[in-house]
Amino acid sequence: MIATFVKGTNMDPYEAARHIPGVSGHELSYVANKHFSIVLLDEAIADLVNAHARLDISQAWGDGTAVAADGTHMDTYLDNLLSETSVRYGKPGGIAYHHVSDT
Repeated sequence: MIATFVKGTNMDPYEAARHIPGVSGHELSYVANKHFSIVLLDEAIADLVNAHARLDISQAWGDGTAVAADGTHMDTYLDNLLSETSVRYGKPGGIAYHHVSDT
């Protein structure tokens, strides 16, 4: 459970171990390397999306033929390698894109 929390918050296992008593960075790293992979995460995402699509409320919203996309400016540190100045927003940061279908 702790390893899932650490992965979900994008925290380094050794950094997390400094703040969580009773667990070492080595233990968290071992569990993460053994049980987490891109393939498994993609499968988990697909399972969640498919389970949500089967809900009655999701089917009431639409039939899956419409989608909306939105870009949101996210502030970042000025010296971040992934940051760039946006012409649209006029300040450094990143753009988070969200895609939402009618289901």
